[in-house]
Amino acid sequence: MAMNKQNMANGQLSQVDKTYSQLKTSEKEKIGNWMYEAYKKQAEEKLSDDEALQYVFGKIEAEQILIPYTEIEKKYSEKKKQYRDRLAAENIPKHLYEMEDILDRAIQRMDALEKKMAEYEEFQTEIQVLEKYYTSRQWKDDYAMDEKGKLPERLKRGILSEDGIYNMLERNKELLARIKEKQ
Repeated sequence: MAMNKQNMANGQLSQVDKTYSQLKTSEKEKIGNWMYEAYKKQAEEKLSDDEALQYVFGKIEAEQILIPYTEIEKKYSEKKKQYRDRLAAENIPKHLYEMEDILDRAIQRMDALEKKMAEYEEFQTEIQVLEKYYTSRQWKDDYAMDEKGKLPERLKRGILSEDGIYNMLERNKELLARIKEKQ
């Protein structure tokens, strides 16, 4: 094995036959980040692997991480495809992310609207019950009782308002027409 500067630590020969996997997690993270930085520089400046790795070797020496350079070269070769993909992902134009976000939100809103439309169409049976009540003798009797003050004060008066039910029924017809028009 060729010796590199790492073989000397505090003036004594140190063990440098460890593998990348034997490094501490924090050391692997640092080296991984340095290798990615080296890859970016290599891609931008069209450097060779050896030229790009000089940056990594310098950082390893400065941090006094003991590992043979051949281990770093091997790991760098293994990770280059991953670095290429990562760099490509970082270089995606911002507008593509924005358009994806708009698409996702539009789909969510359409899904929600379709769900609400289905619920609204199912609710028509209850609206028909209300309409039947509004056109019945019962409603006229209830309305007359309210006019004479025979119903409690705490009662909501929406159902006994002539305009309240009528306006809701007309609005319902308009909404149903709009829904059918859009289909």
